[in-house]
Order: sequence, then C-alpha cells, then structure tokens
Amino acid sequence: MTAAVFLTLNSMKVLKLSTLMTAWTKAPSLSTILLLTLLSLAGLPPLTGFLPKWLIIQELTKQDMAPAAMIISLLSLLGLFFYLRLAYCATITLPPHTTNHMKQWHINKPINPSIAVLTTLSIMLLPISPMLATMV
Repeated sequence: MTAAVFLTLNSMKVLKLSTLMTAWTKAPSLSTILLLTLLSLAGLPPLTGFLPKWLIIQELTKQDMAPAAMIISLLSLLGLFFYLRLAYCATITLPPHTTNHMKQWHINKPINPSIAVLTTLSIMLLPISPMLATMV
C-alpha cells in the first residue's frame, strides 16, 4: 500500500502539501487513486488495511493483553488522523485561485501499470478475500 502511495505521489510530482492541493486539478484520476489508497492505509473497514489491524487487536485481546490492544488502537487513531489529513489535502481542498493555478493543464499521461496493480490490490484485497478463500 505504501508503494502505491509513493508511486502515485511520484507520478504527480508532489513534494509538499501545497502541490498536493493543486494535484486534483492536474490529475483527478490519480488523486482519486491516492485518496482510496490513503484510506486503505488508514485502516477504514471496507478496504484492505482494516483486516491486519483488526486481526492484531483481536489476537491481543484473546491473549489477555488488553492494555497493548488499547495502545495500538489509540495509535491507530493517530495514524488515521495523519492519513485523513493527506487525503483531505489531496482531494477536497483547493488552494486560492491565482493566475498560475488557473493556467495548469490536466496531465493526460497513461498511468503506470505498477500503480494500477498496487492500488487495485491495496483497495480491493479485503472485499474479494472471501472469494479467494473459497477458491483455495
């Protein structure tokens, strides 16, 4: 999932939050991909990143390690805040309209195939896992 995020940021040439805010106007499809991958990294339930966190917390509670599970849950909320902030900057906010901002054009380059594969895996692996389990 992290590789998908970094490849997407690299292909959009994003180095700062201010350039991330202008990325939506230049490449809306890559910004959407970045949003979904960041939400998966945050561990939101319908996406792939949720299952590892859930299984770890569940196993810690089975082993009577509730304080460790509580600490991991709270630190997970801190990570959720970080990833939601990045997702918010990538898709929802727009910088003030300046003349330079208005002259930016859409990028019509094809998406790197590795970005497409990694993003698909990081977003869809959890919803299709029951289907994969029945095939094995």
